[in-house]
Amino acid sequence: MKEFWKNEWKLFLEDINSIKKLFLKIFNRKPDYLMLDSSDVNDANQNTQNEQQVQNIEQVNDVKQYEPDAIDHKLTAYFGEDIAELRQNISGEKTQHEVLREYAQFFKPYGESSEMCNSAFRKYYDRHALKIATEELPVEQARIIQNNVDIFIKGQEVFGENGQFIDSRVDTIFEKAGIDQVEKVVNILHDNTEQGGVNTQGERLFAEVVTYMVDNGIKLEKDKSMLEPVKYVLEEKLNDVHSNLRNHEDWNDEYQTLLSQERKYLYALNRIEQYETEQRISEFEQKLTENCDIDIDNTNVNSVEINNN
Repeated sequence: MKEFWKNEWKLFLEDINSIKKLFLKIFNRKPDYLMLDSSDVNDANQNTQNEQQVQNIEQVNDVKQYEPDAIDHKLTAYFGEDIAELRQNISGEKTQHEVLREYAQFFKPYGESSEMCNSAFRKYYDRHALKIATEELPVEQARIIQNNVDIFIKGQEVFGENGQFIDSRVDTIFEKAGIDQVEKVVNILHDNTEQGGVNTQGERLFAEVVTYMVDNGIKLEKDKSMLEPVKYVLEEKLNDVHSNLRNHEDWNDEYQTLLSQERKYLYALNRIEQYETEQRISEFEQKLTENCDIDIDNTNVNSVEINNN
C-alpha cells in the first residue's frame, strides 16, 4: 500500500511539472534576444575598438616612419610648416602636405640675402595661405615670387632687419595678366633651356620687369596684352645700361656686368620683335585665306548665272 501511494505521488509531481512547463510556454514573455546576444555585441564593440586602436597606432607609426625628402625640407624652410601636421590636415580632396608639395616642387635656394628673402617670402605665404590651401593661387605665381624674392625686395633695406616684403601691386599685375599670359610672356622673353619645363631665366627676367613696373607706376590694363608694357620696360632698362656704359672707362667687373645686361635685354627685345613679326605674318596669311574664300564663292555665283543664261 505504501509503495502504491509513493508511485501515485511521483506521478502527481510529474503531472504538476508538465502543467508548469505548459503554462510557461503559453504565458511567459518572449526571450530578449538582444539580452541573450549581449555578450556577442560586447565582443563586437570590443573588436571594433581594438581595430580602431590598431589603425591609430598604424597612423602614428606611419608618421614616425615617414622620411622627409628634399621637397619636404623646402616646406619646412620656406613655409615654416610641420610635415607631420601637414600629412594629417585635409584640404579638399588632398592633404595639405600634397597641396604644398605642388607649390614647393620647383623652389630654389636663396643665393644671397637669404634671411631677408626668407622673411619676405614667409610674409607673402602668410598673406596667401588660404588661397594656397585651396589651390586658388597659381603654382607658377608662387614659384616666380619665391625663386626671385631678391629682385622683388631689392632696395628695401631701409625698412630694417627682416622688414622686407613683397609689394601687393605685384599680385595685381599677375591677376590682371592672368597666369596663361604670364607664361606666354615668360617663354617669349627667353627660350626654355631648363629640364622639367620651368623657364628659370625667362621667369627671372619677368620678375625684373614686374618689379620695374611696380616701382615706376606702370599699370597693366586688364584683358589687354602684357607684351607692350614689357617691351617698354626692356627698352628703358637697355637705355639705362647704354648710359652707364658710356660713362664707364674701366674694363672692370662692373663693366662686364653691364655688358651682360645689355646682351640680356637685347636678346629679349629681339625675341619680342620676332614674335610680333610672326604674328603679323600669321594675320596676313589669315586675311589672304579669307579673301580667297570670298573670291571663290563669287566665282561660283557668276558661273551659275552664266549657265542659267
